[in-house]
Amino acid sequence: MSASEGKKSFLQLIKFILIGASNTLIDLVVTFALNAIFGIYYLAKIIGYACGILNSYFWNSRWTFRDERRRDAREIVLFIAVNLVTLGLSLFLQWVFRDKLHLDAWWTGFAGENFLTKVLNGERFCLLLASGIALLVNFTGNKLFVFRKRTEEPKEEPTETTEE
Repeated sequence: MSASEGKKSFLQLIKFILIGASNTLIDLVVTFALNAIFGIYYLAKIIGYACGILNSYFWNSRWTFRDERRRDAREIVLFIAVNLVTLGLSLFLQWVFRDKLHLDAWWTGFAGENFLTKVLNGERFCLLLASGIALLVNFTGNKLFVFRKRTEEPKEEPTETTEE
């Protein structure tokens, strides 16, 4: 990897993190709201994550990976696949953190009863941990599979020659 490719990848990572922060914010706001209003947990996460995916594809395909973007069905299918894997990982980690490691109860015991734990309760703490790990997996999947650098040059269209 040349210095210019390394710099480009680093800038892409920064852009991805910025967009990822907005995706995570959208995801968490929708998830927290649905969880608080309707008392649903995993379904709320799926809906919130879907809202984040829409934001992610829009901005990453137009800004972060603009030069690598193919603008074809393959790109969209791979993008959705990477995000579904990431969603599965996020849900699995939430389950492990909450139901197996009981980090929700640990957080409540650690932080105590105060304003912070009313906003960031144990379930939301587990969700936040899982979302952070999922963000790193998502960047790697998008960089390696969806928006990877093209190796072949586009074929030139043959030019018509007219005989006179």
